[in-house]
Amino acid sequence: MLSRAELASAVTGIRGLAAMRADAFRHFDATLHGFWTSYWAAALALPVWALLQTVQMAATPPTDPLRYATLQTIAYAASWLAYPLLMVRISSFLGRWPLYFTYMVAYNWFQLVQTIAWLPLMALVAGGADRDLVVLVWLITHGLLLTYSWFIARRGLAVEAGTAAALVIIDFLLTLLIDGFAEGMAG
Repeated sequence: MLSRAELASAVTGIRGLAAMRADAFRHFDATLHGFWTSYWAAALALPVWALLQTVQMAATPPTDPLRYATLQTIAYAASWLAYPLLMVRISSFLGRWPLYFTYMVAYNWFQLVQTIAWLPLMALVAGGADRDLVVLVWLITHGLLLTYSWFIARRGLAVEAGTAAALVIIDFLLTLLIDGFAEGMAG
């Protein structure tokens, strides 16, 4: 169970990451216990994600809503597990295994922010905003989130800027693969 103290510490760390402060990582429990505790972010993000999915389904109704919702839920779970699992191997290959928990705990908690960051875009879509405005907000949101991901990888794993950028690209491509697979299966 997530304690109030653990949640408060994670929120402080998230605020520090949002300010791109390198000392933000000290607020996260960079242990195996902290790693598993950081998956509470997935539970906390779930209602927001469900709202985003509902807006998406209203904007573009799927042919089989139940199948679509089921596959998207599976993709949600897979996306929370795939990258951290892949990073076990990558962090070892990079010689950064000792910093794996430092990185992944911060990464997991920041996924909560990433989920919430899409709410303004979905509000625009739901409100029938102009397509150009939606595209602009999408680009800005995505650019900011990629920048934060880069910062978290660079500082959390203590890697060079290019290596951090490569990790962000791997994460992005893995997400596209999972989402594309779910979309393809939904028909």
